[in-house]
Amino acid sequence: MSAFDPVTYQDGQVLFEAGDKAEKFYVIKSGKVKIVSRALNKEFAVLSEGESFGEQSLLSGGVRGAAAEAVGKTVCLEITANGLRSLLEKEGGLAKSVLEALLLQLSMHNSIRH
Repeated sequence: MSAFDPVTYQDGQVLFEAGDKAEKFYVIKSGKVKIVSRALNKEFAVLSEGESFGEQSLLSGGVRGAAAEAVGKTVCLEITANGLRSLLEKEGGLAKSVLEALLLQLSMHNSIRH
């Protein structure tokens, strides 16, 4: 398994649950993923092709604050935190700082939205 693997999920398949250790960042290649709180019985968002989620795993690890579930057949590019860090260490330069700033902004936006 490499740092950037496409994984196919079937309708209703759970990618992760709230409380799980956050180890991967996801980019949706096709299909949809809903982000839900089972404890609150609330759907926060339905994400589609090109959108990403799970950024907290790249920022500082931690645990998932909500569950993610496939809606229909869905393909996600799964990016491990260690794999991305290794790539950025090799490439270095401005890309690392820009990515960290974007991920921080996305994390803050998601916190405000929820």
